[in-house]
Amino acid sequence: MLACAALMAAAGLKNMADDSSPAQNLLLDESFNGSRFDARLEWLNPPPVAEIRDGWLHVEPADKSDFWQKTVTGESADSGHLLYMKIRGDFLAETRVSGDFVHQYDHAGLMLRQDATHWLKADAENDPVGTPTLGVVVTRETSDWSVSRPAPKEYLLRLERRGDLVEVKTSDDGREWSLLRQLTFPLQDPVKVGLFASCPINAGFRARFDYLRITRPQAEK
Repeated sequence: MLACAALMAAAGLKNMADDSSPAQNLLLDESFNGSRFDARLEWLNPPPVAEIRDGWLHVEPADKSDFWQKTVTGESADSGHLLYMKIRGDFLAETRVSGDFVHQYDHAGLMLRQDATHWLKADAENDPVGTPTLGVVVTRETSDWSVSRPAPKEYLLRLERRGDLVEVKTSDDGREWSLLRQLTFPLQDPVKVGLFASCPINAGFRARFDYLRITRPQAEK
C-alpha cells in the first residue's frame, strides 16, 4: 500500500510539473483585447497614434521615422517606434501583422535590440511600392538588408534567440514556418524585444498588430 501511494504521489507530482510547464515558459501573451497593454511593455519613441481597437494594436508612425545605420547613404536614423519588453536569455517572439502601405519603405514587424547600433528587425517593407516584401535587416554598427518574397495581407513572424544564434521565420497559416534568416548575433542582456513600425519617407502608413507572444524556447531533444 505504501509503495502504491508513493507511486501515485510521484505521478501526481509529474502531472503537476507537466501542467505548469507551459506557464513557466510563457513570458508574455499580449492579445490586445483590453483597453491597455501589459504594463511590462514600453515605448521607444512613442508614435503619434497608437490605440487598441477590435483586438489589434493600431499604430500610425511619424513622418520620416526609421531604424537604419549608415549603409548606402551614410545617414543614421533611430526614430522608429518600438513597443518592447526587456528580456534576458533565450526566447521565442511571435506576432501577426497587417498594414496599409502607402510610401516606399513603409515597414512593420518584430525587432530585437541591444542599442542604436546593434539590432535586428524582421518585417514587410513597401519596396517596390505596392508590393510589401518580407525581409530582415541586421545592424552591427552599419545596417544590411536581405529580402525574401512578397508578403501576404497578414504576415506572421517569429524571432528566436538561443545563445548567440538568432533565427527569423515566417508563416502564412501559423502551422508551416519557413526560414527568412539565420545568423550569429552576440548581444548583451538585457535586450529589447517587441513590435515596431516606421515611415522613412512620409507619414500615412498604418500598421496593425494582432498579438505579441514571447516564450522560452522548448529544449531541443
